[in-house]
Amino acid sequence: MDLKEKLEKEILETTWEPLAPHFARGSVYLLDQDLELIEVGQAMAEDNVAQIKTWLDDGLMCPPTPEEATAFAKNSDYTFKMLIIEPYVLIQKRLQA
Repeated sequence: MDLKEKLEKEILETTWEPLAPHFARGSVYLLDQDLELIEVGQAMAEDNVAQIKTWLDDGLMCPPTPEEATAFAKNSDYTFKMLIIEPYVLIQKRLQA
C-alpha cells in the first residue's frame, strides 16, 4: 500500500468538538476547498516544505481564526473531513448537500 492509499483510509469525519483541544495547541490547519486533503497530507508526511509554504503563503491552508473556531463550536452543522499527520490535524469543511 502506498502513502496515498494509507492516507485515504485515515480520513475521518468529525464535528468541531473533538478538534477544539488540537486548535488550542495550535496544531489544526483549515484547508481551502480548492485543495485536496490527501495531497496536502502527503506533502506534509513527505516534509515537502516548499509546497506547504506555497499553500500557506497563498492562504489556502491556515490555522482557523479564533472567530472561526467560535462559530464552529456554536454550530454543530459544521462537519469536517479530518486527517492527522502528527503533530498536525488537517481539516476541511464538508460541503453541505
